[in-house]
Amino acid sequence: MMALMGKGTRAAGQRNRAASSEPSSSGANTPPPPSRRAEPQDSGKPKRSGRGATFSVLMMTLVSLAAVGVLAAQAKATAPSVRAAPTSTAAKSSSKSGSGGTTTTTTYALPANSGSGTRIVYSPSEKRVWLVEGSTVERTMEVVPGTIAAASGNYEVSAKTPGATGSDGVQVLYVVRFAAGSSTTYGFDSDENVTGLPPAPTGETAGIRMAQTDAQALYQFSSVGTTVVVTSS
Repeated sequence: MMALMGKGTRAAGQRNRAASSEPSSSGANTPPPPSRRAEPQDSGKPKRSGRGATFSVLMMTLVSLAAVGVLAAQAKATAPSVRAAPTSTAAKSSSKSGSGGTTTTTTYALPANSGSGTRIVYSPSEKRVWLVEGSTVERTMEVVPGTIAAASGNYEVSAKTPGATGSDGVQVLYVVRFAAGSSTTYGFDSDENVTGLPPAPTGETAGIRMAQTDAQALYQFSSVGTTVVVTSS
């Protein structure tokens, strides 16, 4: 009896194990769970911009440069041309120098009977000086005569100095003196503290003053021995 029970028990256990090893009907078609892929780790390096964005920026830059070139060409085509003014001569009137040394369209003719050759022509009545090279007027400028008038006649430049103190106490620049042999020495110069045409002097002086740029031009034009012609008209 006990032997029979042992056999039956073993047979039942075998059937149970066989049943448990067979797949269940409810899970026969269930797919295996998807495997999880490892997320890429951030290396910390900056991401590179795409080639498409770089190409777009390059094209926009080229288009902008082309537009600027077109506008510049149009501006050049419409800009008025500037012609150089002709050189003044003794037969023609020369351009007037303004208070700041710049020229204007107003003209002043060289006085008649004002000598020949390289010379400085000074007209007290017109308050004007001409720098003449041969038969060509190189420059003309307005001046402020001193309180001591120079007599008409021919003189020579006796000395030059870049700076001095006038007889009226004014500090002057680009001094060109003439008529040293007469009772009074005269001089062309400019007020150190005034860039344009200076005001009339208040003290006694034989200085003939002008704008600094004009005085500098006269200073460079002249040399010791240059003729100075003071006209009577």
